Amino acid sequence: MIEKISDLLRGYNIIFYPNSLRKINENLIIFVAKTKGEKKIGVLKKESLFYLSEPYFNEDLKAADLSYYLNIYPLNFENYKKLKELTPISPSTCDKNRSFGTGDRLGLVTSAQLSALKDYDLFPVLAQQSPRELIKTKRDFKDVLLKVVLGVLEANYKGKFGADADHIKNEEDLLEGISAGFTMYTLDISDLIEKISNYSQKELKDRFDKIYSFSKKIIEKYAGKKVNISSSEYFNISYDELCKSAIVYEKALPFVEMVYETLRSKLPDFEIEISIDEGERDTTPEDHLFVVEYLHQRGVEFTSLAPKFPGEFQKGVDYKGDIKRFGEELKKHYALTKALEGYRLSLHSGSDKFSVYPVFYKVTEGNFHIKTSGTSWLEAVKTIASYNPDLFLDLYEIALDDLEESKKAYKVDIKREDFPKEIKEELLAFLERKEVRQLFHISYGVLLDYKRNEMFKVLNDHEKEHYDFVEENIRKHLKKLFGEV
Repeated sequence: MIEKISDLLRGYNIIFYPNSLRKINENLIIFVAKTKGEKKIGVLKKESLFYLSEPYFNEDLKAADLSYYLNIYPLNFENYKKLKELTPISPSTCDKNRSFGTGDRLGLVTSAQLSALKDYDLFPVLAQQSPRELIKTKRDFKDVLLKVVLGVLEANYKGKFGADADHIKNEEDLLEGISAGFTMYTLDISDLIEKISNYSQKELKDRFDKIYSFSKKIIEKYAGKKVNISSSEYFNISYDELCKSAIVYEKALPFVEMVYETLRSKLPDFEIEISIDEGERDTTPEDHLFVVEYLHQRGVEFTSLAPKFPGEFQKGVDYKGDIKRFGEELKKHYALTKALEGYRLSLHSGSDKFSVYPVFYKVTEGNFHIKTSGTSWLEAVKTIASYNPDLFLDLYEIALDDLEESKKAYKVDIKREDFPKEIKEELLAFLERKEVRQLFHISYGVLLDYKRNEMFKVLNDHEKEHYDFVEENIRKHLKKLFGEV
């Protein structure tokens, strides 16, 4: 059958992905095909009882000696809703102790990511995008999910996977994620917290006098309590620090309550992650405790919490900081997850943070969520550098010219004078420079604005090589995480 389908489609210049062939029932088979650089859903049917919208051929094709009619359809949202009733291709909530988010800014490499992820005991979160990324890439949550589903079908992956509406800050973005069918919602409360770094002692006292009685009861309950890290290690919850935590966070947490109630009213099953890693201060144990206990007492269920750990988790490069101190603070946060129960720790900006992976896995005892995204985008840049150097050089100039604008959305320590006007080394070696990785990591929006078509053509023409780069990179992350290297 595979040869017959391939021969039939080849006559129409349509590429067939034989591994994607999926039998739904005796009368229906689906697969992935690509025409004019766009991947679509192929349908083989014995009877004219199943229809998707916008067929590629006006009349179904019938190959000699093939007892099926064939047509090709776009995976638009209408067609997706029909297909997911027949085969498990929609996202679900996590059913494992550990999960790993990849994300794909371009919507091209889910199949390659799965080639690495399927070999490890973890729950893959394949759709992972933030509203910021959607704006820069001119996509929406539905498009992100549909491209992931195409990748799932292409890889013939039949396991479960998640979809994370990342860094949700408002109700509008929340509702768009719900409409698309996302299963995980990462709530970013950084814009709502109170910044107290410049407060005097008097200002802190005045502000504390105004906090809710509900918050004061949490302070009374936990101040001075001992939290065990191990049989020989422990720490005490500081009254003063817990008071500061209440001041910083209590006005932000009603947003989490609102989101939780909205999700409960609209979805039968979902997960919430609380992101407190974007604020001005490293997350103290008291911050962690206050946020978790406040939400628990308000009846808000969530599955993971992302603290701001000491050191810097800048985009595209390894961890910058003291690994020993990171480990010490991580132990405190993990001890709190065991004491307070019901959720895992999450590591944000996990792309390329190889040096912290071993201690993160060990301390959390393999219970965690890790987010990556931009690292796969950099493999697209690597593909372009390998197969179209002139385009790469154009992208480099555009990224440099737009550097200050791109930096407004991301924390990186790079400036224009860090970069040479003329590249004198091999391009792949040049791309491995830390400052160059960061430059391209944050510049995806402007590069797509100016060179989208040219970039996609290279990646389409060199799809296998692009896939190989992405799979190798994700596998490198997982090997480090699981202690294989």
